[in-house]
Amino acid sequence: MKKLLFILCVLFSLTATSQCISNQTFTTTPAGPYQPGDVITVDYTLGTFTQLNFNWIIAFQINLGAGWANLTPLITPVGGGTQTGNWIWDLQNTFPSGVNFGPGWRFNNTGFNPDWGSSSTGPFTMRFTVTVGPTCTPDDLSISMKVIGDCLTGGWNNGACCTDPVFNIYNGVVQINLPTTPPISHY
Repeated sequence: MKKLLFILCVLFSLTATSQCISNQTFTTTPAGPYQPGDVITVDYTLGTFTQLNFNWIIAFQINLGAGWANLTPLITPVGGGTQTGNWIWDLQNTFPSGVNFGPGWRFNNTGFNPDWGSSSTGPFTMRFTVTVGPTCTPDDLSISMKVIGDCLTGGWNNGACCTDPVFNIYNGVVQINLPTTPPISHY
């Protein structure tokens, strides 16, 4: 009996500390590597957001390396769950907890507290484009997505899933194609 109780406690603790995000996928078109001027389309999907302790999903933050320019949203996440509101594109927002957000999509509740998020569990699919900026150096071209629950923003204080990891979409640097010149003859 003690052994069964121990196993149940271990399983409960594993479940209680599990992450809220699962089944994340992406495509980049075209595939890398990239050089200055390339325009890249990124499709990202979060398959499921598990709402532990009423922790609702509130934002998708896009993190870009210094080599990117012209971030443009194309397809907004769909679904608000049971409350009224919508997903909005936001370049910067400071939540009540002090978390500084942006750029990305943020759920704006219209029926009650604007910082509670969406009760939808997914899937969430979104699309954006980015352009490799003009450079002569191999600048950072990393792309990642941070999914934020309202326990980080101050909308809910029951700490479940506050540490979901950032999802890496692309890691690389600008490919510099130096021009080749013929040898110079000196007379």
